[in-house]
Amino acid sequence: MKICNICGNNTFGSGPGGRMSFTGLPPRCEKCQSLERHRVYRKVFEQLVDERHKKLSFIQFSPDRTVEPDWFASHEVSVYGGDNSLDLQKINRESYQYDVVMCNHVLEHVPYDNAALNELLRITKQDGFVFLTVPSPLSQKTTNDWGYPKEDQHGHYRIYGKDFIEKLKCYLPHAWIASKQDIDEVTETEDIVFFLSHTQKGIDRIIDRLPDTIFLHKAVS
Repeated sequence: MKICNICGNNTFGSGPGGRMSFTGLPPRCEKCQSLERHRVYRKVFEQLVDERHKKLSFIQFSPDRTVEPDWFASHEVSVYGGDNSLDLQKINRESYQYDVVMCNHVLEHVPYDNAALNELLRITKQDGFVFLTVPSPLSQKTTNDWGYPKEDQHGHYRIYGKDFIEKLKCYLPHAWIASKQDIDEVTETEDIVFFLSHTQKGIDRIIDRLPDTIFLHKAVS
């Protein structure tokens, strides 16, 4: 029996627009409304959670069910154009303010992703980390960037490809970068999470807790 790892439900339906998953299975949990990616991100982050996190500060750009607010000492959510609206390209927060910064499926909606990536890292504490995801970056070879929000692509400025990893290295030469792939048990589809940190210590903590994490980039001094 397939079980949602977020709410424990075992009934699933079609996703947005009636779509099925890449494997042909229904992706949406009928109780908590989670999709494939939400369950993968929860699965990955749960392996990081320990007593230490109850002392940490957290901010998330755009809400989803990846984490629970009570996992952290403080939990902040920004909804662009809505509650606590923050511009990802110029975040109105102090540098080194948060222990954990989460940005899931937002970067593709931003005109200048270079600026946004640097801002995400700027507000992260020295030994903290950014938890970053974008839609299906392994599904095509290169990024297709239109330079404007394309209506028939959910308002995305671009669809990232496998070269997203090289973009991270280019845009963030001063960062330590790692990635972790995992599978949604409900639909048997795979997704990937990227981790960014100012320091090797920040990345080492992730690698120690997540089996099969791939180290991608060492900061250029």
